[in-house]
Amino acid sequence: MKKLVVMGIPHHGNMGDNAIAVAEEKILEKYFPNYKIYYMQEDYLDICAKRAKSFINDEDIILLHGGGNIGDTYVMPEKGRRTVIELFPNNKIIIFPQTAYFSDTEDGRKELEISKEIYNNHNNLIIMARENKSYNFMKEHFYNAKVYLTPDIVMSLLRKSDKERINALLVFRADKEKVLSNNDTETIQSLINEKFEHCKFTDMDLVNKIINISTNLRDKALEDKFNEFETAKIVITDRLHGMIFSAITETPCVAFGNFNHKISESYKWLENLNYIKYCDKIEDIEKNINEVISVKDINYNNSFAEDCIAKILLEEIE
Repeated sequence: MKKLVVMGIPHHGNMGDNAIAVAEEKILEKYFPNYKIYYMQEDYLDICAKRAKSFINDEDIILLHGGGNIGDTYVMPEKGRRTVIELFPNNKIIIFPQTAYFSDTEDGRKELEISKEIYNNHNNLIIMARENKSYNFMKEHFYNAKVYLTPDIVMSLLRKSDKERINALLVFRADKEKVLSNNDTETIQSLINEKFEHCKFTDMDLVNKIINISTNLRDKALEDKFNEFETAKIVITDRLHGMIFSAITETPCVAFGNFNHKISESYKWLENLNYIKYCDKIEDIEKNINEVISVKDINYNNSFAEDCIAKILLEEIE
């Protein structure tokens, strides 16, 4: 039986990354029932790939987990991806939807040159870019790869719920991607407290940032996280998957950007949804809140994302 080998499945507790993994599994198992599909966790991807070398034949297809880590912000996943690309020169390698961002620094430029050399030395590399800036960047720098423009794969998930919506949900970053100041978040919280009886803070990570997450724990944790969104009257967030979870759970949302383009550019896939607003000025937050909570008929259709990604996979795998 033909094999698909998915590498880089997250072992950590970030729910956005784990939702990506679930969406990847769903689309592969739906459209490729005649393939044996293997999943390899991210835990030192370069080491895992070396161990799997004897297991993978040249006709097998390797798929690399999507996300937002092509670049120098999270250099370990990038180094692992390079190792896979170098280790398997004869295999077709498909990278699930990714954002590319290399900082305009000495280190960023150095890492970009290393990635360019390795990516462009492979003659059967396919990359999905999840927004336009990454697509144009990849086309320019990874010129020997075949590059497609697709939505983030989590947009292919569909959640329908009739749960009671109880509170406002604030989902803010606390890491190096954060750009909202403490004053900004305090302003937002004060405004939310004026408009809503109940307010709740959450994050996209499991408590204590659990590592080596099992599939069962992942699925339960994701259900719990989706439940937080499905019982919210509104979400205010500066996290990409905070915005996307809001979209797929049909929850009104105002989203701010992070330090790069991944949220502002990914919003373009969702800007037709009148219950999701991208806000780039703190002064506009109240107006945007009023707009999204006034929307009455909310309906999310995931077909644009599933159809786009499935078409590419069918073309490249079959």
